[in-house]
Amino acid sequence: MDSFLFFVVPVSSIILLFVKDANKKRRRIMAVLLITNTLFFLFPLIYAYIKAYPDDNMWNENGVGAILWSYIVILPASFLIQFVLFVLKVLYASSRKHLYEDY
Repeated sequence: MDSFLFFVVPVSSIILLFVKDANKKRRRIMAVLLITNTLFFLFPLIYAYIKAYPDDNMWNENGVGAILWSYIVILPASFLIQFVLFVLKVLYASSRKHLYEDY
């Protein structure tokens, strides 16, 4: 179950990037927010991997693996942001008449 949770944000971001939206400016903004949220979510793993690359173990909690404890805060925050972006993306894709067109 835990490994499933780590795939939810990146995979859902990829899927949501391809949801259609008539407003190009809003689509670009949503794409940037989705990618930023995914990078925010993956940052501790990427950092631990890069810093531990030649000789160290990225899962070592006495070394660079200590950054993985930041998932206590990042995981709920990232899921909340992803949920909000998902709801907005679905609302924008399903509405035929947009209240705000290009500014």
